[in-house]
Amino acid sequence: MSSIIHSQVQQQPPSTLSPSTSVLESPNYSTLCNRAETFGKLKRYDEALNDLNHAITVKPHKSTAWCLREIIKGLKKFYMEALEDLNSALYRDKSNYLALKWRAFCNYEIHQYIHALWDLDLIINSGYADVFTYLNRADINRRLKKFVDANEDITKAFWFKNINKAFTYGIRGELKLDCEEFQDAIDDLNKALNFQPDNVAALRNRCKSHKMLMDTENALNDLNELYILEPKNDYQYELRGAILLDMRKYEDSLKNLNRAIESLPNNVVTIGNRAKLYCKLRQYNLALKDTQEGILIDPRNLEIRQQAMDFYRRKYQFDTALHEAEVILMIDPKNINMMLIRADIYFLKRKYNNSLADLDNANRIAPKNSFILVSRSKLFCKIKYYKDALRDVQSALEIKSANQYALEVRGNIYRKLHKYQEALVDFNKSLELYPLDMILEHHQNQDGRKEGCKVGGGKDSKDGKDDINEDDKDDQNLLVCKNRVGYDKGFVVTQQIFGERNFSRIYYRRGATYSKLGMYELALEDFNRASELANGYAPIYKKRAYVLRKLENLDDTYKY
Repeated sequence: MSSIIHSQVQQQPPSTLSPSTSVLESPNYSTLCNRAETFGKLKRYDEALNDLNHAITVKPHKSTAWCLREIIKGLKKFYMEALEDLNSALYRDKSNYLALKWRAFCNYEIHQYIHALWDLDLIINSGYADVFTYLNRADINRRLKKFVDANEDITKAFWFKNINKAFTYGIRGELKLDCEEFQDAIDDLNKALNFQPDNVAALRNRCKSHKMLMDTENALNDLNELYILEPKNDYQYELRGAILLDMRKYEDSLKNLNRAIESLPNNVVTIGNRAKLYCKLRQYNLALKDTQEGILIDPRNLEIRQQAMDFYRRKYQFDTALHEAEVILMIDPKNINMMLIRADIYFLKRKYNNSLADLDNANRIAPKNSFILVSRSKLFCKIKYYKDALRDVQSALEIKSANQYALEVRGNIYRKLHKYQEALVDFNKSLELYPLDMILEHHQNQDGRKEGCKVGGGKDSKDGKDDINEDDKDDQNLLVCKNRVGYDKGFVVTQQIFGERNFSRIYYRRGATYSKLGMYELALEDFNRASELANGYAPIYKKRAYVLRKLENLDDTYKY
């Protein structure tokens, strides 16, 4: 919004900055105001303030100097002082719409969006709105997540003649970005950049849109252009760190995120990205430290709290994780992700009724959400309600047939029902859609060697071991401590939320399916893969030993 306000001031001649300046109250007063305007345009703010202070002394009952002094203070980011002057100006002249506009700007800058909206509504309803008034209100509505209202305001802005199309397309592009309509956002931002190639805000938002579409090449190209335009802007390090994180270039990502945090230590988004990176490296203590710092900075930031909750879950601190969930759901009672993760924690604690209650509540809020359906299917399978499990997973696959997580869950249900051919088809398709090789190819060190993979309980497990019940052959304790192979023993959907996958589990289950079908060589290959990824998981060795005996018996049969 500030960029729109600045452009508005620059485009208006001095005589139109305020309705009052066109009337010469007295040579001394008007000269002081006009000279202050000129100083303001030259960014000589202290000299402008001196003139305006003098003008107010000369005629304290006039609103012009009060309004102009507020504008200068706003440009100097003295927002609270500016608001005092604005209120004084409006007390003297309730129809001073420039003062209303700048009071909206100051309230916007201190995040008092509702107050800003009131002033802009008053201007628009009074018939004194210009294109920037609509754009400012659109930007506030966007921040308040009133996306329909924001879009209507932008449409009205396009009705004005001589509109600044670069700004307008830029604002609409940012709205599309927030609405997660990333390609539409790119289309609008391309138009903005065609009108103004050095539009930094549009370039930054296009970079974000490319990032969300996983188009890292174009995202980095935009970032390089941003660096040329603003070589001293530390924001680039935050964005570059996030892009490199998506590319799984963790070392380079960490360097950029560290530099960004050094420059902007209170940026919760950057802190959250570094916590996510530490999580990928399974450095949960460092990840938790970052999330705790982020929560201190912004206690109502749901994303950083969700990260903290997940890290506590990974460290088996389930009660702390559940407490964090309660806080989040107090802030946002309909947070689907939080209900899913809390249901997963109850699942891990074997409190299946509590888990089902959360999943049912989430399903009532979003009945067509495949994440919820797959999670509930997994739970039903665990408690041997196979008919209900199949119903939910089938519904999820009707929403998206190429859902590798749903296929994995359905494959396991078929395996439980002894429908081994159907299970094998689902396991194979799931691995075709999201193969292990797709992860491994991103995990190269700079010398070309693949990262090692330590598997098992790791340092964060109790006594360095997983809490495994060897009698439960389908136990979820296939904890993998490196991101390249997924992680932990919870819902597959929780892994999906955090962009991970437990490959050891699906190889184990497919191997067991091959074994039931008498395809022992293929079973052995899968058990070997599973054991490499989940070293120490006893059921894999038992299954593999059984397969090896079968293969030895076959060899003996062929010999004789």
